[in-house]
Amino acid sequence: MLGRLIKLVIVGGLLAAVAALVAVGPRPFDGVLPPSVSAFVEDIVGPNGLIGQGGNVKAGAVAADFLVDGPDGLLATGPIAATSGNLPVFISDVLSGHQSDVAQAFPVAVTTIRPILGCLLTPPQPGSLVGHATGSGTSLPMALVSYNDADLAKGVAEFVDRYRKRGIAAPVSGDAFAFQAQDIVVTETAAPVYLVLENMGGNRIWNIHLAEGARVERVVLLGGAQSGVANLDPVVPVEVILDDGLAECGIRPAYPLNASHRLLQPGGDADAAMVAEAAADYDIWFRDSFGVTASASRVGFVAGTVAVIGPSPGPAGPKASYAEITGAEIRTTQDRYFEIVGQVAEGQDYGSRVMALATEFAFGDLSILRQGVSF
Repeated sequence: MLGRLIKLVIVGGLLAAVAALVAVGPRPFDGVLPPSVSAFVEDIVGPNGLIGQGGNVKAGAVAADFLVDGPDGLLATGPIAATSGNLPVFISDVLSGHQSDVAQAFPVAVTTIRPILGCLLTPPQPGSLVGHATGSGTSLPMALVSYNDADLAKGVAEFVDRYRKRGIAAPVSGDAFAFQAQDIVVTETAAPVYLVLENMGGNRIWNIHLAEGARVERVVLLGGAQSGVANLDPVVPVEVILDDGLAECGIRPAYPLNASHRLLQPGGDADAAMVAEAAADYDIWFRDSFGVTASASRVGFVAGTVAVIGPSPGPAGPKASYAEITGAEIRTTQDRYFEIVGQVAEGQDYGSRVMALATEFAFGDLSILRQGVSF
C-alpha cells in the first residue's frame, strides 16, 4: 500500500508539471525540473506544446496525442477522457460545460452511506449494461476532507518534526485527506447502466453526468479509503466495499500491464507474471459478480479525470451536460472525522486538532518539543 501511495505522489507531481507544460510549453521549467523529467515531458507535449493560448487544442492535434503509455500505466496529459477499450476521446466531444476546478465547490447536502456487510453484491438485472470505470490520481481536490485518529497521529508526528527543525508552529495541512473528484459520463441510452466504479486509492467522489435518456440502475463503489457519488438520483441504490473490505473478502484488484510498463522491461519477469496471475483471478471474481471481466470492461487511465460509459457522440452529437458539485447532493462513506473546508467550527479542523494534540503532548509548552522529547 505504501509503495502504491508513493507511486501516486510521483505520478501526481509529474502530471501537474505536464498540465502546465501543455498549456505554455516546457521552457518555463528550464532549470527547475531535473533534465531527465523535463526531457520526458517535452517528449509528451512536443517542443511547442499541443495546447495553444487559452487552453485550446492546437489544430491537427488528436486525442491520442495526449495519452502516454508510461512505465506506471496509461497517463492522460491533456483534455482527454477514457472510453470503451480504454481509448482516448476529447472531453469536449462527450461533455459540455466541463469544469476542472472543484476546490471551492460546496454540496448542498452530504448523506453518509456505509459499506455492505459481507462480500456479496447485488448482481445486474438481465438486459442491463455493466459500465466499469477505474480511477487513481485525478488532481481534482474537493472541499471535503475525511480522516481518522491514526491520520491525526501522523499529523502530530509531522508537526513535531517540523517544529524541532524550524521552531515555528506551522499548521499541518489536511490536503492529503481531501476527496478527489472523478467525472463519469454516461452516454449509453439503449439499456439501463449498472455502474461499477473502482477507486485505486485515497478518498474519491464520483461525479455522475448523464446524457439525455441515460438511466443508472445501481452503483457499486469498490476500493479506496472512502468513496461516494455526486449528482446521482437518490432512488438509485449504492453499494460499497472499501479497501479494508476487499482485503477481508480476499479480493485483489489487478489488471494486465500496459505495453511500456516497467515490469515488462528486462528484469521484471517474475513480478509481471504475478500481476498477470492476479489479474486473471480478479477477472474471475469480477465475471462471477457482474457478468463481465474486469480487464475487458475497464475504462480509465492510471491518471485522468474523466471516464465515459457508452458511445462517444463526437463533436456534432448530443453530449452529456456537466453536473456541478456546487449545490449537489452527495452520498459518501466517511471516516471518524468529516469536514467541509471553510464550514468547520473553530478549532475542529484537521490542522487545529493536530496543533491541540501536539500542545497537549508538550504539556502546554511547545518549546519542550525542541528538547528532543520522544513519543
